Amino acid sequence: MNTRRRWLIMIVSAISAIWLLLPSSASAQGVGSLELVAQSSWVDDGGIFNAQVRVAGADPESSVTVRVLSPWSSREDLTSRNTRDASTLLEMDPILLADAQETSNAVLPLEIEVGRQTINQRPPAEGEEALLPLLVTEGIAAVYPLEVALQDANGDILDVFVTSIIYIPRTDRGSPLAVSVLLEPELGATLDTDGQSTLTEADIDEIAIIVDAISQHRTNRVSLSITGETLLSLSRSERERAQVVLDAIGEGVTGEQLLPQPIARLEEQAWIDAGFASDLEELYARGAEVTEELTGLRPNTAVALLDPSVSAAGLSQLRSFGIDGVVVQSDHLEPLDASVFPEPLTTRFLVPAPRIEPVPAVAIDAALEDHFLSTDPVTLAANRLLAELTFLSLHNRDVPSGVVLSAPRGWQPNAAFLNIILSGLERIPTLAGATPQEVLANTAFTPTNGLDSLSPPLRRELTPQVEPNELRSFRAEFSQAQTAIDAWSTVIASDTESVDQLQELLELSTSDDRSVAERSALIEQIYNIIDTQTDGSITTPAFETITLTGRNSEVPVLIDNNLGIDAQVILVLDSEKLDFPEGREVTTTLAPGSNRIEVPIETRGSGDSPIRIQIFSPDRSVLLGSSEILVRAFAFSGVGVLIGVLAILVLLVWWLRHHKTDRDTVGDDISTSRDSQDSGELIGVSNQ
Repeated sequence: MNTRRRWLIMIVSAISAIWLLLPSSASAQGVGSLELVAQSSWVDDGGIFNAQVRVAGADPESSVTVRVLSPWSSREDLTSRNTRDASTLLEMDPILLADAQETSNAVLPLEIEVGRQTINQRPPAEGEEALLPLLVTEGIAAVYPLEVALQDANGDILDVFVTSIIYIPRTDRGSPLAVSVLLEPELGATLDTDGQSTLTEADIDEIAIIVDAISQHRTNRVSLSITGETLLSLSRSERERAQVVLDAIGEGVTGEQLLPQPIARLEEQAWIDAGFASDLEELYARGAEVTEELTGLRPNTAVALLDPSVSAAGLSQLRSFGIDGVVVQSDHLEPLDASVFPEPLTTRFLVPAPRIEPVPAVAIDAALEDHFLSTDPVTLAANRLLAELTFLSLHNRDVPSGVVLSAPRGWQPNAAFLNIILSGLERIPTLAGATPQEVLANTAFTPTNGLDSLSPPLRRELTPQVEPNELRSFRAEFSQAQTAIDAWSTVIASDTESVDQLQELLELSTSDDRSVAERSALIEQIYNIIDTQTDGSITTPAFETITLTGRNSEVPVLIDNNLGIDAQVILVLDSEKLDFPEGREVTTTLAPGSNRIEVPIETRGSGDSPIRIQIFSPDRSVLLGSSEILVRAFAFSGVGVLIGVLAILVLLVWWLRHHKTDRDTVGDDISTSRDSQDSGELIGVSNQ
């Protein structure tokens, strides 16, 4: 017990000693942080660059220093914020926090006048504020590094960030860089097995942020790649905001801004490899139908965002769907020769594919994507992206250029980030919003031997980054379910809602966002629905007996349709002793309720003849019911009728003859009797 107490005392003492040392340690290192709150998107000659910086947690004796450095000379330096080789063009006097801040979390305004060296800054008159610091330029558009640092009273740096001043004089703007912003909400599987929406408020917020940004900045022509499943989920959600967001999509974009997508997100190459190319085309078509039905907009199929799994052979298949050009992730392409192309491309190229002409393409710049996932504060990350886009525009003005700016997968939409980017595209003169199709149509082709060469267009091979899933087992499930749907739909063709429900469940089972178990559950639901609908849908009397007296007649077949809608069926008839003059198959439409169908028959003779009746779907793959009718016929063949008639005639002749003979015999007897009487009378008279 004493040992435990000693150990406890030692631990408490050690913790106390560390705690006492913390303040002095923190004081030695210094505390405080900087944050860029806002800044000007660009400035012209004589313009004033504004920035707002928040300083938090710093000692009042700390100060803020500001330096403007010589323009970025390479994109690599800009991206890595390497300023080691840059010279200082302007250094402002340190701003003492004790003089500039009333609170420890106040926002400091920074202002810098920008212009050519010829600008004359007169000294301030008495009572006027001091002149603004002047960044002297050479009248050439450039992107200048701006370094803001927080230092303590000893001059030690506590925090620092680097942003950029974009300077574009009116006389040096050139052709703008076409920038296509392509956003792709990723919500996974959003409909359950009953077709009900599973969208959460967070999911709706994610889409709403994107749609609101598009609606507020329509001149940028932001493009959207969204699945039909997501749109369906919005339309079926019980959350009021879901319908508001769906309506905003229809009102905020045009069909040119909607890229084609299958009804659900899937690995397209896996479907092509599994022999599902025609099914994949149907899934694309279904995605377009759903989009048009819910938004009133038909997606532009001319350009598609290429799935990372697609190979050159797969691209050939997609081309047959009507896709004319593609947007490709940079890691989905073979690397460029750095000695020929030291910078990522801002011009289009060709992607070869077997059996077709090469497909025009533009790559998504991976370095630009990185800004979306930056851990820096949102304002700083967004303005760095604008600076990089402007740098590209200033260094690619000799040929029509463009880029597709797309958020990488896994990015959580941020309203502030999008607003800064889209506002910058509207304001910066060397940038212009565009759709992916416009980028592909209006940018120049990249020469094979370098941008300054006269050579054929560059061709880049696809290098798929995703190993397609094995769909062999799912292929059988999918095909069998599709066959079952097709068969049942021929019966209930008039009930499009039920058919669409079954087809939708099958389409949703294709999503890569679903597990194997979830896919199987959707397909099982298809069979359950069909079984429920077919069970007792068509009923007939189990057995009937019908008596006929003629050789040619009609047999009434009674069928009850319990579906509540018209049902298309085929009756298949079979009998050993009866013939069917109009064929053994009768195609008919069964109205809801009881139906009486007259089937023409021809008897071969008298006696009992059973008719076996089977009721099939129009494609003869689904047996809906069966019955049997016993026909009891009293009929004669033609020869029998002739013999019967002859027999009657013989009997009639015999009877007539016999009747005549009898009459003659009776007459003779009467005559003889009379003769006898006459003779007697004569004899008597004579005797007398």
